[in-house]
Amino acid sequence: MIRRLVVLALLIVVTTPAMAEPPSPAALEALRRRGLAKMSGTVDGRMYLERAKPNAPDEPLAGVGVLLVPRSDTLREQLDSLKRQARDSMRGFREAAPAVRAALEEHERELWQAGYPDVAVRVATDAAGAFRAVLPAGAWLLVAERRVFVPVHTSRVPDAPSASALDPLARYSTLAYQHFLPTARLVGFDAVTVWLRELGVAAGETVTLELHDRGVWLSGLAEETEAPRRVRFTPGGRKR
Repeated sequence: MIRRLVVLALLIVVTTPAMAEPPSPAALEALRRRGLAKMSGTVDGRMYLERAKPNAPDEPLAGVGVLLVPRSDTLREQLDSLKRQARDSMRGFREAAPAVRAALEEHERELWQAGYPDVAVRVATDAAGAFRAVLPAGAWLLVAERRVFVPVHTSRVPDAPSASALDPLARYSTLAYQHFLPTARLVGFDAVTVWLRELGVAAGETVTLELHDRGVWLSGLAEETEAPRRVRFTPGGRKR
């Protein structure tokens, strides 16, 4: 029995994704010092959809957010774990993209709390799909995320609740409300595309990146739901 408990505990340790931790304070301080000393490099990137025909132009992706943070082994492992889970089940696929965004936001928050907000660099692509970031020399992780909203249309009209659907106490109250509402319904979703790159930035050098639809790291979705409107009835059973 004790041996089984030990094996189970080891399995939990192995299979649970590690929480992302920022680099050590010494590494962050070294990045800050290199930045202050102008020991920096430049990242020039371009994001686009590849041309559909040989003689057609590529389609630039404008307004895409790009986050650059110092490389963290635990953050990379956490993101890779979420990507693996997306392939394991439908639930994992539905949760992967929101979980990736949450992990990055939490990692950025930890950098702020550690006193190094300047090492989390955010930029966005311009109308030509280009972006530029000047970074202290070192190892960096780049994550870009594009979201496109897709509405969900349905021909089914939800049934209007009646006064008899109310619980007994609410039915006989002066201002009767429906206490139990239908569950939230899906109104659409964001089609999420994530690019991830590890970069080595050297002082005085320029790193050139091209991020396109054939080099996507993760494809997922983020569902958007809508809560049904609360319906109020008058004592005569009429809706208001």
